Amino acid sequence: MGREGLSLARIVAAAVEIADAQGLDAVSMSRVAKTLGFTPMSLYRHVGSKEELLLHMQDVAVGPPPAELDPAPDAGWRECVERWAWATVHRMRAHPWILKTVPMLGPPATPNQLTWLEYGLRALRATPLAEPEKLYVILMLNAHTFGDLTFHEAETANTPEAAYETLFTRFLDPARFPALLEAFAKGAFAEGPDPAEDRDAQFRFGLDRILDGVARLIGDRAG
Repeated sequence: MGREGLSLARIVAAAVEIADAQGLDAVSMSRVAKTLGFTPMSLYRHVGSKEELLLHMQDVAVGPPPAELDPAPDAGWRECVERWAWATVHRMRAHPWILKTVPMLGPPATPNQLTWLEYGLRALRATPLAEPEKLYVILMLNAHTFGDLTFHEAETANTPEAAYETLFTRFLDPARFPALLEAFAKGAFAEGPDPAEDRDAQFRFGLDRILDGVARLIGDRAG
C-alpha cells in the first residue's frame, strides 16, 4: 500500500471503526496508523492532533440527517419532532462513544451537528413558540437522548436487575424505603424479554411526556 493511499477520510473511518468496536479509549494516533499500515507521523500530514481527529470522528459518526426529516409544509409539528428525536437517538446509539465527545450543552461543533439542529428547528417552525423556546425544546430532546445513552451504558456495565435484587431484598429497611421496595416488588426494575424493546419504551415514555408539555405550551401560545 503506497503513501498516496492515505487520506483524511480513511484516517477518520479507521478511527470510527476502532471506537465502534472497542470504545473511544482504544483510539490513538498510533493505533489508527497501525490499522492503516502507516507510521503515526504520516497521519499528521492530514490531521493536526488527536483532538482534531475526534472532531472529524464526531462529524462522520453523527452524519447528515435523513432527507425525510425535512418537514413538508403541511406536516404536523409533533410528528416531525418525534421523527427527528427517534432519528437522533438511533444515530447516537449506533456510535455510543459520541457521548464522550459531544457536549450536551453549548453550540454544535461540526457541520453535521448544525444540520441536525437546523432540521429540529424546522420541525417547530410553524408553531407559535418564540425562537428561544424552540431551541429549548431541541435542547431538552438532546438531553433526553444523552440520558438514553448514559443510562444504557451504566445498565450494561452493572447488570442492574441482579444488583437491584440484592440491594432491595437484603439491605433496604422497609420502614425507611417503602416506596422503593414497593416499586421493586411490582416490577419497576425488572427487565423484559427484549432489552431493545425495553429501551425503546423508556425513550418513548420520556419523549411523549416532553412533547405533551410542548403541546400544552403551544396551545397556550395559540390561545
